Amino acid sequence: MSVRGTPRGPARTALANRRLLERLRLLCECGAGLEAVAAPACAIVRDLVGARSASIFWLDRHGAPAGFFHDCAPAELKDLFVTRFDELFSSPGEFNMVTYTRPVGPPIGQMLTESGHAAFRASNVYKHLCVPLGHHHGLEMRIEHAGRGVGVLVLWNEAGRPFTAADVAVAEPTRRLLERALEAERPDVVWRSQGSRTAHYITDVSGQDLMAINAEAEEMLNRGHLLGQNVPMARRPRAAPAFSRRLAEMLANGAPAELHLPVIDGRLAVRASPSSRLVEGGDDEPQMFVSVDVEVAADVLAVERLSALPLTLLQKQIALFAAQGGLRADCEDRFGVSQEALKKHLSTIYDATGVSGWSGLRENVLAGAGEEAPARPSPAPSPAWRTTLSLGLSLLPAVF
Repeated sequence: MSVRGTPRGPARTALANRRLLERLRLLCECGAGLEAVAAPACAIVRDLVGARSASIFWLDRHGAPAGFFHDCAPAELKDLFVTRFDELFSSPGEFNMVTYTRPVGPPIGQMLTESGHAAFRASNVYKHLCVPLGHHHGLEMRIEHAGRGVGVLVLWNEAGRPFTAADVAVAEPTRRLLERALEAERPDVVWRSQGSRTAHYITDVSGQDLMAINAEAEEMLNRGHLLGQNVPMARRPRAAPAFSRRLAEMLANGAPAELHLPVIDGRLAVRASPSSRLVEGGDDEPQMFVSVDVEVAADVLAVERLSALPLTLLQKQIALFAAQGGLRADCEDRFGVSQEALKKHLSTIYDATGVSGWSGLRENVLAGAGEEAPARPSPAPSPAWRTTLSLGLSLLPAVF
């Protein structure tokens, strides 16, 4: 059995817990959205509560399953969740992650009730996913935005370690911070490439048939934790990803064929262009070439850089504000500090970051967060969870 997490107790100090909560607050308020901070958020909430494991699941704007993350499940179990979700985990009356995204009942702790625990133990989620992992007790927290449930984070414990009301009290503030990640999402987030720029695959002009895929693209797609996109996690793709059909339609209409799909810790950037294949004794066969890249938010990288510095939460917030292009003149109103107090805070910030003035903070913090990587401002004005594609295409055979 895989176990994760750090139990609470004497070994965990109040200062350590406070720093974890401060880091989660910075991540959730940096503007990058929920998916971009999903993995570290799971780790932080897990460690604060002292759970053994954590997972997160979210929906697209149509309310359909879109993505997930589990901190210790092997690829084979994740693949079961991705490729057989409709078959095993979404039948009427079946307990699943969608169940707890519905804005019905308390937003946290329904699995702790007798009926909630019984429904969980009778489910395929428990039988096929939780039993192999040793997950016998769960504590779920619903993530809401604009009056509807859009995701759920679940903490897991082994047999004999049920969650308690005290665990709920510790987890509740983190649930509110996760909702803040959706409220604070900004359209001007800068994204940085993490790929080699060589990842690609080729389809027919309809985006339906997968003709070829290289190892780099295969790895990026497998790591994406994408639901409803014909993308397995433990084996080679045998069909074109479902979003390829949309790229083909954009190309056919003369529009720029580029999409961004929220994935764990960032987004998947896919860009299509016309291509062709030489056919002996005939005309060239038109195809579609799709490049694949994984991008992370510079704001998230900046938070991680600042979290390692000996600064207070307020000082980290001020430094992040500067790194994001904020004006020093706005600090008094934004953070409720006087000019004299701001000078003292900035003196400490400058010492910790090694810069001599406000303008140097953006360069220093972002440089520490990978400034050398090419940056791309996000073109989408709407939050990432609302732009996830859900095309519902059926699996199609691939030709290699």
